[in-house]
Amino acid sequence: MNAQISLDDDDQLVAELATGMRFSHVDAVCLADWLWQQGVTASEVLITDWHQDKDHAPGSGQRIAVYQRLRLHEGSTD
Repeated sequence: MNAQISLDDDDQLVAELATGMRFSHVDAVCLADWLWQQGVTASEVLITDWHQDKDHAPGSGQRIAVYQRLRLHEGSTD
């Protein structure tokens, strides 16, 4: 399931799934945990790039945190 992540006007991360479901949070790790619970993997995440929309593009640290957390989940055997 694909997910698009961007920043809203209040600088919260917003994930929108292909189903239309949306979730927002200020913490990238919490957002990634929610995505994982919805069955989203790192390869299915698209994050708005500053070249596309500089006002709604998450920062590099946020991008790294989302991908790293999802990859951590993918590698766990729980």
